[in-house]
Amino acid sequence: MEYGSAPGDNIITGSRAGSPASPASPPLPGRRQGGAAAILRIAGRVAAAAFALAFLYALIRVARLGVIPLWWLAGGSIIAVAAVAALAVGLWRTRPNKHPYRFTVLASANVLGVVVSLIAASLASAVGNFVTTIQPTPDGAMSYDVIALTSHADGIESTAGQTVGQVATDPNKAIVAERLAQVVAVDLVELADPGLLADTLLNGTVKAAVIDRAYLPLLEENSPGFSMLTKVLYTLDITLPQPSASPSPSELPQHPDNGAFLAYISGIDQFGSIGSKGRSDVNILMAVNPETGRILLVSTPRDFYVQLHGTTGLKDKLTHSGVYGIGMSQETLEDLYGVDIDYYLKINFSSVIQVVDLVGGVDVNSDQAFISAYGGYAFKEGWNHLNGDQALGFARERYSFASGDRARGENQEKVVAALIRKMAEPSVLLRYGAILEAAQNGIETSMPPDQIAALANQQLSRGTDWQIDSISVNGSDASEPTYSYGSQRLYVMIPDMATVETATARLNEVLGR
Repeated sequence: MEYGSAPGDNIITGSRAGSPASPASPPLPGRRQGGAAAILRIAGRVAAAAFALAFLYALIRVARLGVIPLWWLAGGSIIAVAAVAALAVGLWRTRPNKHPYRFTVLASANVLGVVVSLIAASLASAVGNFVTTIQPTPDGAMSYDVIALTSHADGIESTAGQTVGQVATDPNKAIVAERLAQVVAVDLVELADPGLLADTLLNGTVKAAVIDRAYLPLLEENSPGFSMLTKVLYTLDITLPQPSASPSPSELPQHPDNGAFLAYISGIDQFGSIGSKGRSDVNILMAVNPETGRILLVSTPRDFYVQLHGTTGLKDKLTHSGVYGIGMSQETLEDLYGVDIDYYLKINFSSVIQVVDLVGGVDVNSDQAFISAYGGYAFKEGWNHLNGDQALGFARERYSFASGDRARGENQEKVVAALIRKMAEPSVLLRYGAILEAAQNGIETSMPPDQIAALANQQLSRGTDWQIDSISVNGSDASEPTYSYGSQRLYVMIPDMATVETATARLNEVLGR
């Protein structure tokens, strides 16, 4: 036995007999735990920094819009900055191995903050993009179709050397003739009006016709079956020169500084691109006074027999003014009512369907039960909840009513008023991103972005509960020749100027002018 050893000791290990051997080195699990904790702490600090940066980015994007009231933005920012700082500092200082529950909660809160901040920034970006996209683009782009009977040979080359008709009153006829000559050599003849052009094409006097595409629905309306009997051989895309100078401030209308404005809502009778010209089937003047919280809608029947702005001689249906562009419709209404229209809002049928669906439908009160020829939808007397297609069928129907187009105008006002009310509901805010995305290709307005932002800012600041009233002007049925269609007599409505004057007084009353 060696010196210093006790009976029963294991000489090799130095342990007591029967006892387990001691480990040869320090335990590794503790090191692994320390490494994992360090990685978690780094991840937590990255999450905290990401939250702070994402929040700052969202704050800048929202502030740039100018939509959020300043006191909302200031107060909300102070609270939010304090919350961000508290979460970031807490996550920065918390050790995951000592306080795992607290660390998990703080980390989750920071990650959620990043997601919310990015969503807010994305929505702000969508709003800014929407406001920019819906501004008019005065590039002067127009499309002219070369049309022929369906029995005619295919291709524009089949018209070479043949007689092709053109409307004599078309202001762009020289440019169109020049562009057509670059494609094919034809014998171009001028005809007095679109109606005569349609007749001469259908009876074979001319072999083809070149006409502004916006006129085609008008030809179909007054020559039923025209679209089925003809086909498009070629399309000429032309760009008209645009004015280089904008009106000076002294040339613009001067109004009381009460924030009130008058807008023209024009609904064109087609689907697809909002940039296309077309008949203005919806013609509503909307007077808005943010100070008093009043809105007045004045509907003008589409067949009102009026003098198109800047023309002489024959009057025309108001709906035909849209064929010459939104500016013609706006100026014609200004002449009729003796008012200055500040902005226009142009919509097409596609946008109506999409926006109504995205807000969850609208509720309108029908004066009578009827079935719409547009979609075959049945509406009951009283309140009806409508989706997009139903709202369009409700707004377009006129044959079911004894008062015809007058009743249609009133129903159009009901849909517009219902949509305004629905868009003001807080619950709709959650769907604004999708609404804006769907609407941006179906809406065009001349209201500048800063004015749109100011109006939204004011609504959020005051939470105005709008009082919406609506009226329609009236007239008597007649059959008259029109500026756009020539000597052929069409159904028109002769304005009752007493109702027009009453409407003008009501508009000025709401506007405070």
